[in-house]
Amino acid sequence: MPFKTIQFMEWMKTRSQTKINLSRSGVENLSLKDLEIDLSDLDIQGNNTHGYPPLLEALGLRYGVPAENVVTTLGASHAIFIICAALLSRGEEVLIEKPAYEPLLAVPQALEASILRFERPFGEGYQLDLDQIESLITEKTRLVVLTNLHNPSGVLLRPSFLEKVVNLTQKRGVKLMIDEIYLEFLEGREARTSFHLADNIIVTSSLTKVFGLGGLRCGWILAPSPLAKEMRKIIDYTNVEGVFIGEQISARVIEQLDSVKKKFVPQMIANRRLVERLIEEEESLDWVEPAGGIVCFPRVRQEDGGDRLAEILRHTYETSVVPGQFFEDPQNFRLGFGVNPRLLAEGLENIKSALRDLVAIG
Repeated sequence: MPFKTIQFMEWMKTRSQTKINLSRSGVENLSLKDLEIDLSDLDIQGNNTHGYPPLLEALGLRYGVPAENVVTTLGASHAIFIICAALLSRGEEVLIEKPAYEPLLAVPQALEASILRFERPFGEGYQLDLDQIESLITEKTRLVVLTNLHNPSGVLLRPSFLEKVVNLTQKRGVKLMIDEIYLEFLEGREARTSFHLADNIIVTSSLTKVFGLGGLRCGWILAPSPLAKEMRKIIDYTNVEGVFIGEQISARVIEQLDSVKKKFVPQMIANRRLVERLIEEEESLDWVEPAGGIVCFPRVRQEDGGDRLAEILRHTYETSVVPGQFFEDPQNFRLGFGVNPRLLAEGLENIKSALRDLVAIG
């Protein structure tokens, strides 16, 4: 298996850190002291043969599924690997959206699957064409992959389309994976998991992006129980079991997730207004407005403008945004605005200055 460097991950680990970091796609990290949980009886080891039972039960209760449908993982990236390993072999086909989060492409490539792409065009608000997806499905197709909210744009799939693509894939006997790691930035019906729509759906998420608890490395898969059983076999090839202390803490946190999420709401509202003002004021920027969350994918009205802007920001203004090349569109850049509002305001001013520099360079 050709495990090549995932360029985006390498960039995030080695080059994204600057004075003002607007490249992150989650809220600010919480610490143990921010959580109202009792840690006095934690233990180093215990029963977590196929996941810590209280964690499986807590996740099942939150999403309205039996614990047997829940597979716990070491974050969402691990979940992506487990799903692809369970469903894809050499030469089998997977359909993946474009633009896409790079690990969604890198894992099937490493497994030597055949990757076909369907577009989420900027001009169509990053929505999808059902006919295009249908035209790509063949007898070799095993999996269709979507993100909802879309990474990098933050766009929500129209519910009417989601129902259609679910029906299409179910009819054709194809599994549909939906990464919902950003979905709970929304509220009410829009935040409901799509897992219940059909029996061919697989969902991934984690405690990282919405809840600021990435250090727990708690991710999960919701899958039909026979497939979940196959996925647990694959975990024996990677990590065998989760980290017991982390799983204990995660199980206790699950019950508080709604109150944890509320901690970030005032800051998210204030920060979004700052970003909206930037887009309104800058004639050289355009965007598809995100449905929620703390990332967007603005477009610079110059060829390769997103990548060039990111370079200027990094080298001249000590500010980091994600170059669009990592999402297959160098005219755009991904902006994360889940930081302290004062820091964000300074970073947005730097973006304005960098745009002026970009125009001057030509």
